[in-house]
Amino acid sequence: MPCQDSLSVLARHAMVVVQSGLYTPAQLSALRRTSRVLGYLSVGEDHPLGTWPCVPGSAPYHVAHNAAWGSVRVDAAHPAWHATVRARARDALAHTDGVLLDTLDSADPAATVALVREVRAAWPRAALYANRGFGLLGELSGVLDGVLIEAFSTTHAPTPALHPPDGLAYTTHWLRAVRALGLDAVALDYADTPALAALAHARAAREGVPTFVSNRTLSLPGGHPCPPPA
Repeated sequence: MPCQDSLSVLARHAMVVVQSGLYTPAQLSALRRTSRVLGYLSVGEDHPLGTWPCVPGSAPYHVAHNAAWGSVRVDAAHPAWHATVRARARDALAHTDGVLLDTLDSADPAATVALVREVRAAWPRAALYANRGFGLLGELSGVLDGVLIEAFSTTHAPTPALHPPDGLAYTTHWLRAVRALGLDAVALDYADTPALAALAHARAAREGVPTFVSNRTLSLPGGHPCPPPA
């Protein structure tokens, strides 16, 4: 269970994404007094998170093992996966303001869109944020509230680094596209040094998008701090 110190750090942020099963209802209620709280919800991959087991090949919707993350790509059209996602969404939304929809690029696009629409229909007032999923935004613009642009300025693979110019142009393009659709835009970056974190914060500030800068495992509750103005 997360320690109280971590919760107090999270409470300083306007919006946070959590694995809701790792917190008590009372902790999430307290966090929601200061922050918009989104639960994590994977749409295109099955993950062993919290109380959710995931043994590759153990479920009828499992398609391919993703060894990089210890997850399994799924058949997003499978009825059993729909039931699983609905159950996990229900658990998360019992004590949060919405969900962050992750792994949108991992499964069949049409089936993924249908599944996200199913979540929206079941919880019309929940805040739904997509992690990337840029190719689906045209069909989901009326369903989503916002988009998290992961790796906006920096990447963690193979090691933390600033994107090359074409990578920076790519995320700038999608930031503008997200805003043109009337969706909220937030960012996530990765860094292993204060200098790299400073570059990520500076670019996000220039683009007017809030970013959270952390390590690959997202194990820094406060992230890498934004450097003070020179």
